Amino acid sequence: MAFQATWPFHHPSHSYDPIGFDPATNNYEMSDMGFLSPPPGETDAASSTSGTAPLLASSKREYAGATSEKSPTRKIEKRGKNLHGWRMGVSLCAATAGSVLTVNFILAIWASTKFGVDGGIGTVQEGSCARTKNLSLWLHLAINVLSTLLLGASNYCMQCLTSPTREEVDRAHSRHIWLDIGIPSVRNLRRVSWYKIILWWLLAISGIPLHLLYNSAVFSTLSTPEYSVFIGAPDLVSGVGINYSAPIEGYTTSPNTTLNYLKNVSTWSKLANEECITAYGQAFVSNRGDVLAVSSGLNTSKPIMWLGYSSLGGGMGGNPASEAYSWICAGASYSEYCDANEVVKKAASWQLSAGASDVRFSTFSIEYCLSQPIREHCRLQFSLAIVIVVICANLIKTVCMLLVLWRQRSHPLVTLGDAIESFLVNPDPTTERMCLAGKESFVKGEWKETAIAWYPKRYRWFSSASLRRWLTCNSLCISTLITVSVLLGLGLNNTALTSKSLSHLTSLGFGQISAEQLISWEFAGSGGLLITVLIANSPQALLSFLFLTYNGLFTCMLLADEWSGYFKDRKPLRVTSPDGTQRSTYRLQLPYKYGIPLMTLSGTLHWLVSQSIFLARVSEYDQAGVVVPGGEISTVGYSCIAIITVIIVGSLVVILGIVNGFRRYKPGMPLAGSCSAAISAACHRPKKDFEAATLGVKWGVPSDEDGDGVGRCCFTSFEVTTPEMGRFYAG
Repeated sequence: MAFQATWPFHHPSHSYDPIGFDPATNNYEMSDMGFLSPPPGETDAASSTSGTAPLLASSKREYAGATSEKSPTRKIEKRGKNLHGWRMGVSLCAATAGSVLTVNFILAIWASTKFGVDGGIGTVQEGSCARTKNLSLWLHLAINVLSTLLLGASNYCMQCLTSPTREEVDRAHSRHIWLDIGIPSVRNLRRVSWYKIILWWLLAISGIPLHLLYNSAVFSTLSTPEYSVFIGAPDLVSGVGINYSAPIEGYTTSPNTTLNYLKNVSTWSKLANEECITAYGQAFVSNRGDVLAVSSGLNTSKPIMWLGYSSLGGGMGGNPASEAYSWICAGASYSEYCDANEVVKKAASWQLSAGASDVRFSTFSIEYCLSQPIREHCRLQFSLAIVIVVICANLIKTVCMLLVLWRQRSHPLVTLGDAIESFLVNPDPTTERMCLAGKESFVKGEWKETAIAWYPKRYRWFSSASLRRWLTCNSLCISTLITVSVLLGLGLNNTALTSKSLSHLTSLGFGQISAEQLISWEFAGSGGLLITVLIANSPQALLSFLFLTYNGLFTCMLLADEWSGYFKDRKPLRVTSPDGTQRSTYRLQLPYKYGIPLMTLSGTLHWLVSQSIFLARVSEYDQAGVVVPGGEISTVGYSCIAIITVIIVGSLVVILGIVNGFRRYKPGMPLAGSCSAAISAACHRPKKDFEAATLGVKWGVPSDEDGDGVGRCCFTSFEVTTPEMGRFYAG
């Protein structure tokens, strides 16, 4: 059935859509209809003779009388300085930020005093590389926990700041402008007090240095030695017939350039060919020094040959990482770069080539190696300058949160329940007779008294957020995942990567410095450290922005879910400052079963990103264990296996959000979303229901409504009935 042109109210200037049954959704649907009020200056003859028009006019007069009658309504003045509701939430946030600030400050003082600072860098631990890696891993996990707590606390306070007071809502509604309720909203900033805007921006800006610097406040520095490579006769090991005073031709890297340097070579670690190739077939060798490859091709008359030395410069600065250990391939023909994995396969027949003044590039079969054990110099370090910046940003956040408590005197409409309570206590005259108007009507600017036929429609969760919000969130997330995938491809095609197998990538680890996974940039000194830190942590800022958009999307969906529940069940309002039977809450709109997993997911992704791209700092030591001048280099490292994990987790997160969008809300109520005007329109209670806000409420047709003419739907503590399908309502 549909309305035809002979409908008595029809007028050429009136805009309406027919009521009809949608077989695709199994729902009756009808658009908002504007034919009940003719255009200014015109009189609709049909309306004047209709039997429904007097009912509408009578109902309107009755409603006007109800709102003008003096009733024991109360003004909400929840200014209380007691720590409850949203004030308790902000207090907990300020306490969290203050606790993190205290931890950061105490640790900074303790570390600077105990370990000292040289050139702005302090060293917490030096020695075993394995221990350094483990400490770095756990410290970065702790840092991400602290930063996640700070991010959550800051987001909570920022949402409280953009939550409008009733006075701000009334000013906006008087101009036919609606505000967001219950969600993080940047658009509300144009309508709230100036001090809220300032505090909001301070909280937002103070988060930037935390994202860009916090993860690199503590970092590990890998050590690698300069080492020389020799080929020696077996007699050199036994010492039989060796003249230790004879010079080592071409060898000048040690103060002792005679064979006496190798007098105790028999005490070095003996390695089989395969072990030797594996140990030295990497750009950064941390626990081994000079190496002697033993070959029967030499004898006492010519007991040793020096192949050269390996240094940090061979593996970085745009050169293939394999150049640091290219001597391993000196006796084999390889296409372009030295692949230690290929040499290991032929370890039993491993050969090295060398030449001297009297021997021109002879090839020697290697029987085994002797490796000089050395002390590792891997360091766990911190940057005092970065720590100070982090502490300052943390301090700003803490002060801002305390100012929110001090300055915010009026009660903000933080949750959906806060807004419903306010509009039930003091109905908003600007939304009278619009009880079935949803968010879509106000978004279109249709701010007028309108009778609408009721048909239950089951909205999908997609409908709760605007198309712009959905497109912004998902397009940013998907484009980020595509970009990360492209960068992963570049990493996998890095010529320094010896194998693309999953097992090999896993063996390289999360957040571990490896010559196979380094960006070919070199930055020296403290300035280079800062540049590298900013580059390595830039994804953290992007991830935080993505999390905010994703969190906002879920907040919109779950706010609408709470709203639709009032059609099915009678329940007290969930407000930040409870009264009567109202439910108290310290959270904002997200239920804990969603909020806690989302916060955990955010922290996990931040940690994974910190292990995917990170500051890589390498120090080169000479044989005396002293850092080589100019031998400290900062660059950017990455972990392919960590990037793969980020892509998998990120994809699941995006899919989860989209899948949730296909869920349906309980049918019956118009979709209000976060629109203050739509919420207000549903809260014009019966004139005698003075205490509705403090009791259990339900949305429907109040029991005192008669069954004729244009009806009314609203929140009320009275008994309600389900609206009649096809009947018009404009309460």
